[in-house]
Amino acid sequence: MGTPSLGLSISLVCFVVLMLASNSVAHRQKMRMDRRPQAGECQLDRLESLKPVYRIESEGGVTESWNHSDKILRCAGVTLVRRTVQPKGLVLPSYTNAPQLLYYVRGSGIQGMTIFPSCPESFEEPEGSEGGYREKHQKVHEIGEGDIIAIPAGIGYWFYNNGNTPLVVVILMDTSNADNQLDGKPRRFYLAGNPEDEHGEETDGESGRNLFSRIHEQLLSEIYGVSVETVRKMKGADDTRKNIVLVKEGLEVVRPEPGPRANGLEETICTLRVREHVGSAARADIYTPHAGRIATLNSIKLPILADLRLSAERGVLYENGVYVPHWNLNANTILYVTGGKGTIQVVDNEGRSVFDGKIEEGEVLVIPQNFVVVIQATGEGGFEWIAFKTAEDAMISPLVGISSAIRALPVHVVANIFRVSIKEAQRLKIGRDQASLFSIASQSSKTKAFV
Repeated sequence: MGTPSLGLSISLVCFVVLMLASNSVAHRQKMRMDRRPQAGECQLDRLESLKPVYRIESEGGVTESWNHSDKILRCAGVTLVRRTVQPKGLVLPSYTNAPQLLYYVRGSGIQGMTIFPSCPESFEEPEGSEGGYREKHQKVHEIGEGDIIAIPAGIGYWFYNNGNTPLVVVILMDTSNADNQLDGKPRRFYLAGNPEDEHGEETDGESGRNLFSRIHEQLLSEIYGVSVETVRKMKGADDTRKNIVLVKEGLEVVRPEPGPRANGLEETICTLRVREHVGSAARADIYTPHAGRIATLNSIKLPILADLRLSAERGVLYENGVYVPHWNLNANTILYVTGGKGTIQVVDNEGRSVFDGKIEEGEVLVIPQNFVVVIQATGEGGFEWIAFKTAEDAMISPLVGISSAIRALPVHVVANIFRVSIKEAQRLKIGRDQASLFSIASQSSKTKAFV
C-alpha cells in the first residue's frame, strides 16, 4: 500500500512544479505584453534617423544618449547610450533595470562584470602574494572592436581603456523586456562616484548620486569595518569626475595573457559566455566579395541571448554594395551606423515610403517589424552598421535571391500578379542568385535600385 502512496506523492509534486513553471512563463509573457505601447500610441507613418541629444563630459571621456521619450524608441521599447572612453579611462561600475547589449565600435580594453552574485571569484593571485593580501575578483574580459557583450538586468559591470586610442561603445537597453519589473524608463544604478544622469533626468540637486550616497555614514562604517572618512569617499559627495574617471597610474587587475577565445562550452551558470566577436570578415554568415558581408548573432551562437530575448546583426557593404529588400519576421531592428554613408528606404504595410534618405556614422534608425527595408552604400568607403534586434532568434525574409518570397511563388502566379510575360516572370524569380547582397555597376543602376 505504501508504494502507490509514494508514487502518488511524487506525481503530485511533479504536477505542482509544472504548474508553477507554467505560471512563471505566463507571468513573464503577460509582463512583456503589458509593457507594449497601447493601440494608436505608435505613429509609424514617418521614421527619422536619430542622433544623441544628451551629452556628459567627464574626466575620462564622454557619455552621449538618445532621447528615450522619442516616440519611435518608446514604441520599440529601447534606448541607446554611446560612451567614448579616453586612454586610461574607467567607466564607473553600474547596473540597469533592463538587459543590455554592448557593441564595441573601435578601440580596445578590458571589461569586468558580476555574472551572478552567488558565483565565486574566479580570477585570483597565487598563494603568498606580496603584503599578505591575495587579490580575487570575478572574470575580466578582453574587449575590442567588433565585440558584443550581453548583460542581464541588474548585473553590474565596468570597463577600462588600456589602449592608446579612444574606446567607443554603443549600448542598447531593452526597457520593454519582461526582466524589467519597473517601468519603461531606463534607470542606471551606480556603485561609486558622483555621476550625472545620462538620460537627462533632473535630480534633487543634492551631491552624491551613487547607491551609498544616502545611507547613514556610521552604519556603513560599521558594516564595512572602515573609517568614516573612507565612507565619505564611498559616498562621492565631493567627486567631480562624473561618469568616466581617469586612472592616472594605469589599472592593474588579475587576468591571463591574451590568447584564443573561449571554446563555447558552458559548464555552469558562473562560466556562461557573455561575449562574441562579429567584427571580422572571418565571422561572416553571408559574404559576397564585391558587395559585402553580414554576421548574425543569436541565441544559438550565444545562449545567454535566449534569456535576454535579444540578437544582433553586423553588416558591411562595400562601395556600390546593396542589401536587398527584406523584412524582419519577428523583431524590431535598431540600426546604428558604425562607419561610412548609406541610403536606406523603408516601406510600411500600406506601401508608403516611411523613410527614404541618407544616413551616416553615429546615427540610429529604428525599422519596425515586417516593414520592408533596402540598404545601399553611397560613399567611397562603403557603409557599416550594427543592428540590435528585439528577439533572440531574429529572422529575415528577402524579396530577392534564391530564398526570396518571389522565388517561392509559381511562375504563372508571378506573371499574373505583376501583369508581366512568363519570360519576365521567370527573370523576376531567378534573375538574382545572391542570397542577400549584390553589387551594382553604375550610377544609373543605383538610381533604378530605389525606383
